[in-house]
Amino acid sequence: MKFINNKVWLSAICLSLFATSCKKALEVQPYSSFTSANFFENENQAYMATLGVYQSLGQQATYGWYINLVYDNDTDISQIDGNVDANQWRAIPHYAATKESAFLDQTWIALYQGIGRANVVIAQIPQMETYSNGTAAQKAVLNRLMGEAKFLRAYYYFDLVRLFGDVPLKLTPSQAGEKFGVPSTDRYVIYDQIIKDMKEAAEVLPATLPTDERINKWGAKAVLARVALYAGGYSLRNKGGVGVMERPANYKTYYTLAKQQIDDVIGSNLYSLNTDYTKVFKNQCQHILEPKESLFEVAFFNQASSSVGGNAVGQFNAPTTANGVYRSANSRVLVLKPFFDSFDLKDLRRDFSVAAYQINATGLKVPYLASRGEENWRVGKWSREYQTGALQEQQSTNINTVLMRYADVLLMRAEVENELNEGPNALAYDAINEVRRRGYGVNMPGNSIAIELTSAGSGYSAVPTFTITGGGGTGAIGGANLISSTGALGPMTVVATGYPNTINAGYGYTSAPTVTVTNPWPDNTANWAAARAYTVGTYVKQGNNYYRVATAGTSTNTPPTHTSGNSAAASTGAVFTYASTAVVKANLLPKPTNADADLATGLNKQTFFDAIVKERALELSFEGLRRGDLIRWNILGAKIAYTKSIIRTNYTYVSATNFRANQHELYPIPLSETDVNKSIGQNPGY
Repeated sequence: MKFINNKVWLSAICLSLFATSCKKALEVQPYSSFTSANFFENENQAYMATLGVYQSLGQQATYGWYINLVYDNDTDISQIDGNVDANQWRAIPHYAATKESAFLDQTWIALYQGIGRANVVIAQIPQMETYSNGTAAQKAVLNRLMGEAKFLRAYYYFDLVRLFGDVPLKLTPSQAGEKFGVPSTDRYVIYDQIIKDMKEAAEVLPATLPTDERINKWGAKAVLARVALYAGGYSLRNKGGVGVMERPANYKTYYTLAKQQIDDVIGSNLYSLNTDYTKVFKNQCQHILEPKESLFEVAFFNQASSSVGGNAVGQFNAPTTANGVYRSANSRVLVLKPFFDSFDLKDLRRDFSVAAYQINATGLKVPYLASRGEENWRVGKWSREYQTGALQEQQSTNINTVLMRYADVLLMRAEVENELNEGPNALAYDAINEVRRRGYGVNMPGNSIAIELTSAGSGYSAVPTFTITGGGGTGAIGGANLISSTGALGPMTVVATGYPNTINAGYGYTSAPTVTVTNPWPDNTANWAAARAYTVGTYVKQGNNYYRVATAGTSTNTPPTHTSGNSAAASTGAVFTYASTAVVKANLLPKPTNADADLATGLNKQTFFDAIVKERALELSFEGLRRGDLIRWNILGAKIAYTKSIIRTNYTYVSATNFRANQHELYPIPLSETDVNKSIGQNPGY
């Protein structure tokens, strides 16, 4: 369900800005130019204005593209394709952002627009007669709206702080004649306000599971836990123009706050993991809300055949897809091979999350088998294959951006318990193992499969198609390499998945499926004839046998009759290679158990932390969190350097060249803002 549609959004935007026209709201201008002089006359006006506060989440400059898909990239798990060029969506993740960047400017404006709208709601609702003297139902509605506005204002400030560091803090609506030029505020003063707002919001938000994308009590608490971990983590500080990564001396106070929120969320007993990891993302693609798995997400509604109101998820970060059976997707998010290799062989998340293939116009998944093919791997979670295919989603999509999943809450629990107890306790182990067991499909029906090449065949000039049918499961993909000297098939080398002829092991198979091989020689292959000039690669039929010309020549009167290898050139003229069909079968793999999925016991604080760093990547990959996690742990540069050290030497990995520690942990303050507001400083290195 989409609780916000375009008409409501546009109305809410106009209403929430009051004295400022909708046209002006979309122009590039200082964030503090919005004014308010009117009052809400009824609860519906207050409600629509609050929807206007939500709207800033759904812009391209925030969670419709920039923040989660562009800014959270070029880490140890993914990168944007191409080199640094005029495209800001390439330059910024490739650590070549400048203060003139239009993208960063638009994000800054969008976040402060949301803050300005929230300030109006927070200031005006208490002035309503029904806020003080209305019925209990009216007061409950208005208190909820106040809670939503406070939460969203805090969320926008959280994004500003983690992206830009110290920024201006403004908590009241701007008035006509007010002196603008608010100076930057220390981020920990802002964190205090964020925490205050989110705590107050949680007190008045509904404690029940939502039926739409509006925030509830537990979602606010889960996000507050994330805020606390960022506040207690490392961030780049400006020390006289020099960047220094620091964390506060009292950082465990923030971890304690996070623990309190996490315990409350888990203790509500409202949330649980879907037993099928893949279903979480397939449901997103089908616009099915999962309130027990998803605690906070952004709604999108795309107008037909346009990108207005739409999301780049499922287009910008999907397998490369040719237009045909599915809508085209020119994905720009590449998956790094070392990340793929970091998965355990039995972890079902690997083959679902990483697309080591492209999808052609017929809907067939074609593996990248050529040399350096792994540099083309894409994100698989939001494939066009899983989407609705509706007209409104042929460019951008209506897929919600999920900002908080229950798996994240569990992983945060593991992290805070490990930190506060100087090592993992039972709660920490239980939390991370719950996530891992779901990832391995321990409680999921059915099995994965491995594809076995029982006969290599011969005479192939191209890798044939492996078709997998039956067995009750889905997702398996087979493939092979071509041994050019014999025309036989052999194990894949580029896609080294652990099973020689298996690109995706799939899931949910209750019996071994049937695997058939599509031969490259057609039924209308011409019969062999004497005294004919044959070229290399031509197929001929002689009797019931097929042959491929391996060496060009003119045939003699002696036809090829051999049933293996090559004919003798002296007898047949051209050299004919016998072509036999490869034989392939599938085998059910053993069902993973708790013992397969669970972390080793006896880990100390550091080794358990290392496991958390890895697990958050495996579980939450490409969901807009990785770069922020690495920064708050102060290991972004180290992870980039390590990835470079283990990646193939000629693998294109721009980050290793461009990243500069103690600068790129923050983005530059947009020049358009510092030109207008001279009291704002600039971040180190820019």
